Amino acid sequence: MTTTANWVANGASLEDCHSNIFSLAELTGIKWRCYSFRSGGEYGPVISAPAQDDPVLRSFMRCVQANLLCVWRRKIKPDAKELWIFWWGEEPNLSDVIHHELEVAEEGLWECGLSYECRTLLFKAIHNLLERCLMDKGFVRLGKWFFKPHELEEKSLGNSEHLSCSFSFFLHGESNVCTSVEIAQHQPAYHITENHIRLAQTSITPVQGNTTNPLFSSMVYVHRTKQDYIPSRKVEKFIKNI
Repeated sequence: MTTTANWVANGASLEDCHSNIFSLAELTGIKWRCYSFRSGGEYGPVISAPAQDDPVLRSFMRCVQANLLCVWRRKIKPDAKELWIFWWGEEPNLSDVIHHELEVAEEGLWECGLSYECRTLLFKAIHNLLERCLMDKGFVRLGKWFFKPHELEEKSLGNSEHLSCSFSFFLHGESNVCTSVEIAQHQPAYHITENHIRLAQTSITPVQGNTTNPLFSSMVYVHRTKQDYIPSRKVEKFIKNI
């Protein structure tokens, strides 16, 4: 395609365009397995155990350490949990990560079809993976938004420099998993330190529930309206750094 062919009626070219939609994975050949608690049937342990002692949560933490695509969820009945693991190609060695009190409750592969429930859990597993990658880069999660806290020793930045992102997933065609990245602006946010707590204790103006207090506004994350203008070059740079 020639340079002339790239130009359209409004004078813009493809080189000036940016996308917030990215292809993440091809579902063809995917396999999955669901584990649930064995001894207590579908209810799991009678008394909720700490995370390190819960068979499902302990197995989930081991899967995360082994870089497996996984997610856990609660079922409707009390204390019932499930662990879902997804992979492509050869089956990973799960003997060292799955707790001995768990058993296979369900398994499947792409050729047998991917239900809506299974696809939703896969999206959550991918979101877990993205979250771990962002946390390793210093991002913090608040609700559905990920952002980098502002360091106190850093120089003051313009509003357009304080950006946050969130991810939503969808299936393009029959087997292509894509994500849409939403970028928004926010006020500067900081990690709360002992100095912040001392200032809050000695502040004449109440901190709780008062968003006009400068101390409060510098300590919390506030999502601005979507009408705020964010320069495209800032968005492009932010996405590249994710």
